[in-house]
Amino acid sequence: MGYQQGKVLGLAVLAQAIIAAGTAHAQDGQTARIEEIVVTAQKRAESIQDVPISVSAHTGEQLKDLRVTNVVDLHNTIPNVQINTFSNSPDSAIFSIRGIGVNDADPYVGTTVSVVVDGVPVGVNTAALVSLFDIERVEVLRGPQGTLFGANTTGGVINVVTRQPTGEYEGEAQVAVGNYGHRELNLAVNFPIADNLAGKVSLLHTSSDGYFRNIANEQRLGSKNITVMRPYLAYEAGVYDATLIGEIGRSRNGSQTNVNFSDASLILSEPGVTDTGRIEHRRGQSLDQPDQNDRDTYGLTLTQNLATDFGDWVSITNYREYDQDLFSDDDALVAVLLQTRRQIEHKQFTQELRNSFEIGERTQVVAGLFYLTQEYTLLQDGKLDGFLPGLGQPQTQFQKNHSISAFGQAFVDLTDQLRLQAGLRVARERTKAESTSANTFNPSGVSTFNDPIIPGSLITAEGRKTWNDVGFKVSLDYRATDDVMFYGYYARGFKSGGFTGRIAVPEDIGPFDPEQLDTYEVGVKADFFDNRLRTNLAVFYNDYQDMQVVQNLTFPSGANSATITNAGAATSKGLELEITAVPFPNLELRLSGAYLDASYDRYDSQALDSAGNLVPISFAGNDLMNAPKWSSAGSIRYSVPMAAGSIDFFLQHTYTASKFTNFTALPEEQVGSLHLWHGSVTFTPMDERWSVGLYGRNLGNEKYYGQKAVFAPAFAIASLGPPREYGLDFRYFW
Repeated sequence: MGYQQGKVLGLAVLAQAIIAAGTAHAQDGQTARIEEIVVTAQKRAESIQDVPISVSAHTGEQLKDLRVTNVVDLHNTIPNVQINTFSNSPDSAIFSIRGIGVNDADPYVGTTVSVVVDGVPVGVNTAALVSLFDIERVEVLRGPQGTLFGANTTGGVINVVTRQPTGEYEGEAQVAVGNYGHRELNLAVNFPIADNLAGKVSLLHTSSDGYFRNIANEQRLGSKNITVMRPYLAYEAGVYDATLIGEIGRSRNGSQTNVNFSDASLILSEPGVTDTGRIEHRRGQSLDQPDQNDRDTYGLTLTQNLATDFGDWVSITNYREYDQDLFSDDDALVAVLLQTRRQIEHKQFTQELRNSFEIGERTQVVAGLFYLTQEYTLLQDGKLDGFLPGLGQPQTQFQKNHSISAFGQAFVDLTDQLRLQAGLRVARERTKAESTSANTFNPSGVSTFNDPIIPGSLITAEGRKTWNDVGFKVSLDYRATDDVMFYGYYARGFKSGGFTGRIAVPEDIGPFDPEQLDTYEVGVKADFFDNRLRTNLAVFYNDYQDMQVVQNLTFPSGANSATITNAGAATSKGLELEITAVPFPNLELRLSGAYLDASYDRYDSQALDSAGNLVPISFAGNDLMNAPKWSSAGSIRYSVPMAAGSIDFFLQHTYTASKFTNFTALPEEQVGSLHLWHGSVTFTPMDERWSVGLYGRNLGNEKYYGQKAVFAPAFAIASLGPPREYGLDFRYFW
């Protein structure tokens, strides 16, 4: 038995022993029980223990313990879930569940894990790092969720539910300060307007100076300045209610903070700077362009519920847009070698209409329609002085997508203990795309973002195609007792087809067709000792076909493409174990562990030989990206009652085994195993009107890579995880 297997098993036995000992310890009528969490993982409210899929959930209180302020902070805390940011696009999320994820930030690549906020899919990775203040809960659904959540959920769904208006005058204010100039000012206020009308305003502001240094002048890099406001209006009258949620977000951050670890064999290397092997929060950044990453986000969501004799109807209407202007020094060196300006305009409109109704006494059905229209424009200008002084490369992308789907899922009680689920989704998608690439030249030998195009260098391509996709699910769950449920399912999910946005020749645009994933999962969810010990176990097998694979090439001339083709297949298998124990009223223990074996069965791609010619290459047998064999997380939360109030202690440890963060799986792209410690100490007075606490993340000050990628023959870049962070957190409630 390996170390991690033994560790998980040993802690599980310890938790049961503590529970057994605690049975005789409960006094004064107090009974410790695990908090019931109600989730909407199947488009209806039900206990997490009644949902026959592998799902984890964090409540708002648990997010406070973890000091989670952004979705990416959940990294390493959930079994077989990896969350990171791209090394050259700090606002873009890399979600990987059970080894299923993407490795490029551009919108055309799509998603395999969908972030859904209040019932609305965010749509693209470049807008998926949701701020998590004033949150009711975060649900993480592992495995394909295409039947109820649609395309691009082959890996799973991160379902974020914000706190809704209460109709009472009450609120919460938070002030936090920490090292690296970290500051948080957050406010949520509920207020009544009329007998059946309530309002709410949630305001979040986060800023920091950044923890990187520029070796050119020792100035801080990676600053943040983010403000988000969410106003709510809630109306209720008998069988009808509606909630209108707005979102206005403004980010004025510094540009990306990747590091360059190129050796002498790569073009953009610098001896003694890029090849030291040291992990430091220091990088070069040229002083000729702004340290700027500006983003503006606007959104409006109207959710309506109507109870009728023909079922409970739900309508969710959303419009969302964001604009981004990002300057990046991609080579992470002081000299002007490789720089990019990315300007994105993205818009999406979604409409979901569904009905939940009963057929007889034993069948419930959820059925509906979903429509999405989405378009984006990306203007990307590149300076390629490191390849040829004065050379530039402007590229453009425009894509528009329409999607309409019909879905339904039936829940049939075959007996009082045995339930059948069957679901189907049929989707029709139409995509139009235009991509260009060109070269510019500045005779001065120093490129700008406005140089004239070299005659004859402009490449244009366009495409248009329609796809029909089908996803389905069949599931059985058996309630052995009131507290023990066994389940199993077979599901097929799909990821949308599309067109390549970054091209080097017209043929690069594609199209590429949808990919599909077949998943088989069995599991058990069990509560013991009067809901004081919870043990959930899932075992799964994934079969990936028509897999969309990236052929990311940087030519010696500096030209870059990231063509996608259906040239891959993969399998993955593993297990996930989650244990929660509440032996005493003031003590909560949590433990999770995961095993994952994921590799490519087929990955036919291309590479450049020493002469710069394209040659075929296969990556079959390589591990899937961001798929560590083992991962675990354990935490303890203990409250000490006092005459003046209580002191809460929280400590968490996470472990992630080594993993590859690029499909090429080069030794240089392997990230080592990682142990992280997070903790907090919080005092709350008897009236619970306020609290004050100390927090710390990465208490051991581990220095580690997030994502590493080698783009031969150009350079090798990586993102770094945050260093030790600590601070003071004050909250006031009324």
